[in-house]
Amino acid sequence: MVRKNPIFILDILEKLYEWRRPKIKANYPYNRETDTVHLPPEIIAELKEFLEAGEKPNALKRVAELTGASLRISKDFADDLLK
Repeated sequence: MVRKNPIFILDILEKLYEWRRPKIKANYPYNRETDTVHLPPEIIAELKEFLEAGEKPNALKRVAELTGASLRISKDFADDLLK
């Protein structure tokens, strides 16, 4: 088993999240090989508005809905937008 997280329990929680979460057809699928997300500029602007307003959970949810990415990948993408 390949570990993506430094703490073993986080790998287990991520697998449970993926298993339990409703399956959706992503409008902008993320690259599963490199775990990268690419979204159009207008959606990135919307996400930045969420983040600047302190609504990070809504931004993460939006990224996950649009891309089908896991919570970890969505969080990494949102954190990169804040930089």
